[in-house]
Amino acid sequence: MDVAPPHPSAPNDSAPEQTGVFTKRRPGNALRAHPSTPAPVPADRTPWMGIALIAACAFGLEMAVSARYGYVRDELYFLAAGQHPAFGYVDQPPVTPLLARLSAIAGGDTLAALRVVPALGLAALVILTSTMSRLLGARRAGQILAALAAATCAEYLAAMHELTTTTPDFVFGAVTLLLVMRLLASRDPRWWLAIGTCAGVASEAKWNIAFLAAALAVGFAVTGARSLLRTRHLLIGCVIAAALAAPDLIWQAAHGWPTLDVFRALQTAAGHNRAVYWIAQVLYTGPVLTPVWVAGLVWSLRSEAARRFRPVAVGCVIVIVLQFVLGGKPYYPGAAFTFLLAAGCVPLGHWLAQRRPGATIAPAAWMSLAMVAGGLVSLPIALPVLPARALHAAPVQKINYDLGEEIAWPRLVAVVAREYDALPAGQRRQTTVLAGNYGEAGAIDRYGPGLGLPPVFSGHNNFWLWGPPPAADTGAIVVGMEPALLRREFAHVRLVARFWNGLGVSDDEQGAPVYLATGLKAAWTRCWPAFRDYS
Repeated sequence: MDVAPPHPSAPNDSAPEQTGVFTKRRPGNALRAHPSTPAPVPADRTPWMGIALIAACAFGLEMAVSARYGYVRDELYFLAAGQHPAFGYVDQPPVTPLLARLSAIAGGDTLAALRVVPALGLAALVILTSTMSRLLGARRAGQILAALAAATCAEYLAAMHELTTTTPDFVFGAVTLLLVMRLLASRDPRWWLAIGTCAGVASEAKWNIAFLAAALAVGFAVTGARSLLRTRHLLIGCVIAAALAAPDLIWQAAHGWPTLDVFRALQTAAGHNRAVYWIAQVLYTGPVLTPVWVAGLVWSLRSEAARRFRPVAVGCVIVIVLQFVLGGKPYYPGAAFTFLLAAGCVPLGHWLAQRRPGATIAPAAWMSLAMVAGGLVSLPIALPVLPARALHAAPVQKINYDLGEEIAWPRLVAVVAREYDALPAGQRRQTTVLAGNYGEAGAIDRYGPGLGLPPVFSGHNNFWLWGPPPAADTGAIVVGMEPALLRREFAHVRLVARFWNGLGVSDDEQGAPVYLATGLKAAWTRCWPAFRDYS
């Protein structure tokens, strides 16, 4: 993903970086290097064919399992949100719902079509990570290993399986890191304009980019790159980022900042997130890649060869620690690991280059096989490769809970439709459908029309803004709501069914109650505020 030719002073394939720590003893002798600095190497061409092949395989793997289970709850929500275009939503900016809507239009509203964008996102992470490694000084072997590391990282395999806000967050975060590296390599302040544009677009996908931007700013401030902050181009870049972020901010302000309620609800899990945070970083990247990114962390902070890019290294460390302190979910700083994996492959590649002629192939092959093996081991956790029924016995949900959330949505909607159809015709005409959370509401919105269900309503997040139900509806078939709330608003509430997914998988909907509520006590316009749930 080269967006401009490197500056002559930047390390690249045609001009090895001169760091000033190498001294030539006499003509024809080997160079003596500082222990922390890889020895200079002959120029290499970028192995684009190998990188492209790895990216294509990663894309193909994601697409091969794209429709194996079903939609995850967030995807169902985004499909519904995409039918209500807006500059913002209660719990996320507008980019992901827009991507969901465009994918549905382009692909005939199929699950496989929805998953094309995230699969392309994984391919992009492969190319971005490899490109970062080249900028850091990696030779051909190092660049191939960096591409392979991104392609076999369990966190990226899992995140790029579903179209959620994490998809653009990781991709735009990695692009931002690469653009900052371009700025540091070239010392050309005009790169701030591209960085500001990327950060602004990223903010319209997920607010997480603000933490990365703040961490990178600290990285510049505490290193010798602080001189790059004294330029009008940085100010212009900030203005561009603010202008691109403004539509969502204006929407939030106009609707009373509902995202603050969502953040407060998320903070209730902060303690749990901190308890599992560091072990999750190892599990998400895998035991094979953990030594690589840890080595990249040490090398990028200590090596003289990496001094030029120290602000990025510092920023990545800060954003990882910051998310821990704030109690964020362990995958929030995922984009930072593209840089750390790329950095770890630099000394690894140089070590391979220092092997005697003919001895490089075997170590490189073993390392590649180890990465592939690590990726294969993580597949049952990251992707739906096991039979859905096996989730009942396999503990993979304890690491990747979304796998269980991809099953049996049509079955849930069929239960709701059965109870709705059981009502007398006259009563059906005055009965709406209510859902307790946006996953249930999104499923009914997706599959309900084919079963003759009316539009679904919910108080959860943005669904609440799309209500209330029609004034003529005085009854409701309700799934997944608290009976206490229903009894406050309806004269009669009766349990008519429970949903079981038929696979024995314990997910959020397993055992969900289905109620028939009749005799609405007040007009929907008066009671609808009681149903609001921003969480």
